[in-house]
Amino acid sequence: MATLTELHQTAPQIASFVEARIKDTGLCFLGTTRADGWPRVSPIELFVSEGRIYVGSMKDAVKARDLQRDPRCCLVTALADKDDLSGEGKVFCRAREVADLAEYEQVRAAVKAANGFDIGDQGGAHVFELTVESAAWQRVERGEDWCTTSWTPAQGLRERVRHGADGESVDA
Repeated sequence: MATLTELHQTAPQIASFVEARIKDTGLCFLGTTRADGWPRVSPIELFVSEGRIYVGSMKDAVKARDLQRDPRCCLVTALADKDDLSGEGKVFCRAREVADLAEYEQVRAAVKAANGFDIGDQGGAHVFELTVESAAWQRVERGEDWCTTSWTPAQGLRERVRHGADGESVDA
């Protein structure tokens, strides 16, 4: 699993797009798995601190319980609108709840410095670090070319292009 800093080293195009969207919007959609196995999708504020992706949650929120039970999750960056052809980032992650007080306080200070909001003392909220297992950036280029840049530790970086909505996806 990789931090955002490590993703910048192995898949810089994806990491740069995802980080820019996080900084521009402060929002993503977080997909978790409910106790009954169904997916749960929640809009969520997130932040980057020292090259790591963090998300917070109110104490005992259902998405926090989802992550405590099953740490697998997916982040999808927000689109500006239906005509936003710059695309979306998809980051498949594992969540780790921040238990160390020093790390919690470092994240707390970073959030307060970035947006003036104090997440409060440890125990009053949940904070999770999301480490990256795989990632992709999907977008439209050159008119109607659907382009996907993806990365996994096993396959490395991969570029695919689909010419038009009905075209076949091929390696670029």
